[in-house]
Amino acid sequence: MDSSPQQQSFRDADEQVIGIDFRRYLGAIRKYKWIIASIVALATTGAVLYTSQQTELYEATASMVIDPKLPDLLGQGQDMVQGAAGGSSTAEYYRQQREVLHSYQLVRRTVEDNDLHLKWLSDEEREDMTQEEVLDLTTRRLREALTVLYPEQNRIMYVTLKNPSPQTAAEVANAHVDTYVSWTKGQLSLGTQRASKWLATELELAEKKLREAETKLVEFQKANDILSVSLEDRQNMVTANLTRYTEALNDARARRIELTAILDRMKKIKAGGDVIKSPVFGLTETAALESIKSQFYLERNRFLELEKEVGPKNTEFVKQRAKMDDLRDALENEAALAVRTIQERLAAALSTETAFEKEIERYRQEAFQLGPKVVQYNQLLRDRKSYEDKYNILVQRLGTSDLTSRLDTVNVTPLDRARPPNEPVYPSLRRNVALAGAVALFLGVGLAVLLVFLDRSIKSLEDVQAAAQLPVLGIIPMLGDSDVPMDDEKARDLYVHQHPTSRVAECCRALRTNILFSGADRPLKTLVVSSPNPREGKTTSVIYLGTTMAQSGQRVLLVDSDMRRPRLHQSTAVPRQLGLSNLIVGEVDFADVIKTTEIPNLYVLPCGPLPPNPAELLMTHRFQVVLEELGRRFDRILLDSPPLQAVTDAVVLSRHSDGVILVVKAGKTLREDITRSVRQVAGVASSIVGVILNELDLDERGGYQYYSYYGYGQEKQPEPAT
Repeated sequence: MDSSPQQQSFRDADEQVIGIDFRRYLGAIRKYKWIIASIVALATTGAVLYTSQQTELYEATASMVIDPKLPDLLGQGQDMVQGAAGGSSTAEYYRQQREVLHSYQLVRRTVEDNDLHLKWLSDEEREDMTQEEVLDLTTRRLREALTVLYPEQNRIMYVTLKNPSPQTAAEVANAHVDTYVSWTKGQLSLGTQRASKWLATELELAEKKLREAETKLVEFQKANDILSVSLEDRQNMVTANLTRYTEALNDARARRIELTAILDRMKKIKAGGDVIKSPVFGLTETAALESIKSQFYLERNRFLELEKEVGPKNTEFVKQRAKMDDLRDALENEAALAVRTIQERLAAALSTETAFEKEIERYRQEAFQLGPKVVQYNQLLRDRKSYEDKYNILVQRLGTSDLTSRLDTVNVTPLDRARPPNEPVYPSLRRNVALAGAVALFLGVGLAVLLVFLDRSIKSLEDVQAAAQLPVLGIIPMLGDSDVPMDDEKARDLYVHQHPTSRVAECCRALRTNILFSGADRPLKTLVVSSPNPREGKTTSVIYLGTTMAQSGQRVLLVDSDMRRPRLHQSTAVPRQLGLSNLIVGEVDFADVIKTTEIPNLYVLPCGPLPPNPAELLMTHRFQVVLEELGRRFDRILLDSPPLQAVTDAVVLSRHSDGVILVVKAGKTLREDITRSVRQVAGVASSIVGVILNELDLDERGGYQYYSYYGYGQEKQPEPAT
């Protein structure tokens, strides 16, 4: 459901109330600037005193170059990264060397080699300590003063030492570098001896393994008859024979299939009838068959000629027929012989195919038998090759190790020797003062900001506008002790009357004008003046507004409707025995209770006796009748009501008035209370004309120049009437 414009306004007010007003914080910094300056001054003074009491320390730095490999004198530099860091990266190796340089053992060695325990500890300190305790204490002190740096990852390490003596700082830094170089040489020498011993042991073992591998290989070759021909050659021959016999088997199988097809066809043709007319002779190509066939066709032609010339009974004809029959029989015999020939060839092809299959199977079995032998043979070859390579490497490494052990080489080279410094590095007066000043400034500003953050009271017109979301009618400046005593409330309430040309009076006249303009489109005859909390200046504001309105010629009535803690009668010097409560119950007449004041046109209606139920009394119809009658008698009626946050009287009064004027006090009224008060009045459908900001310190907020510019700054003497 959409929110109403009024609810949205309150929601915006909440957001602005909790928002950050940077101008308030800047104002707080300006307000507390001397306190902040004092904190900074105290901090810097303390820093100066602290620095002057500190012991001066001098810093000396020696550098060295650490190479990842030894000098390449033998054609093969030793990799220190692999040897020292177990195969780790170069960065890890240098990190390890930095830890070594700062280690307890290396520092202890520097102390012992240079007798630093005699220089760094006094006789009194060494008096009741054992030698081990003295060395341990000196080592720990040296480690605290020692710093190892590797800033640019460029193989150069820096050894820095701080000491009260510049000469001692330089000497000890150089001594520690020398200790590290000596330690590195010892480690390399010890490592080379260990490596040589280990290499000799490994070489002996590798040689033994190589001999065993060679013996196993020779025995395997003898057992498998491959001394003259290698196993690989035998495997190649078997493979070649398998390939060759497989191809021959395929050819024999194809020939057998071909002969089978020819034989089947010849048998079918031969069984079909006349051999002469059948194509059986086209399936074979023998010279005898071709000769008989040619002779048969020749004699048949002769027979056909005789048949035409002499007839079937001729002797020549009969002979010729007998000759043709003989040739036919010969052709049939040849045809039968051709069939038998094909059959024999088919049988031979079958035999050849079977023989090829047997050979292929034999070579296949031989290949199967060679497979495991090849695997075993290759394994033996690999073993021999592996042991042979290992043996050769060990021989080479052992020779290099022996030569390296005779060379005085190291991968650490001192670069710059430490020199005694001229100026101390600690304490730094400039740095300590700057740091103390910065911290103090931060704390001072933070304290001012914290005070402002914790203070939720209003400080300016912007705060009031943000909290109330209503027009600000004006301000009432703060009265100082020079203007009126703090404990004289009557003098404060009558200040505008007694000082009509003061800036307070001018501000109140501006308030009067703004209220008149606020009622341009609606009558604002009866106004309720209230505040969120007690002692925020609502009664004083009522008197100030009544005074300025009366000075403009209007008949103004001040009604003390605060029937719980009335104060209006005290400032106006009128009796309280009879008043508003009597009018409401009908005990007195209006003329009996309305009192005049020393201010022309300003009248006061005191509260009268205090009733036990003020809110219920104000809610009666009789009270409404009283207000209507008062409205006919006066031009303006100002109701001095109780605070909104304390009781509900002001909310009840707002229902009988033309509007509510809310008075808030600068530096006291909380923004949340203003918002809550506005909501209370809006909750009963009453209207708030605006807000008055009371007791605003114009001098503190620079508003004094604004009012002085318009002639409000100094109190003027009243001009003579004309």
